[in-house]
Amino acid sequence: MRDFSQLDWIVEKASEVLVDKVKDAPLSDADVEMAFELFASKRLQQISRSLEGEADAVQARNYILMKLQERAKQLNLETWGKEK
Repeated sequence: MRDFSQLDWIVEKASEVLVDKVKDAPLSDADVEMAFELFASKRLQQISRSLEGEADAVQARNYILMKLQERAKQLNLETWGKEK
């Protein structure tokens, strides 16, 4: 798997959910999962046809979740002054 531009776009769009949610309370792992399920999951299924096998699909899923976790930590720090 070489082209992360599609995955980065998915992360960016899924992060919009987190940007809205962080205003109410610090983000949790459950919020990251929710953002993934609401936005990223379907799009990942759509592009998984272009991925080379199950290993690439798992790698793509893990990459998106990792990036969403990083974004949640950043948003919590910016908004609440703490990571969680």
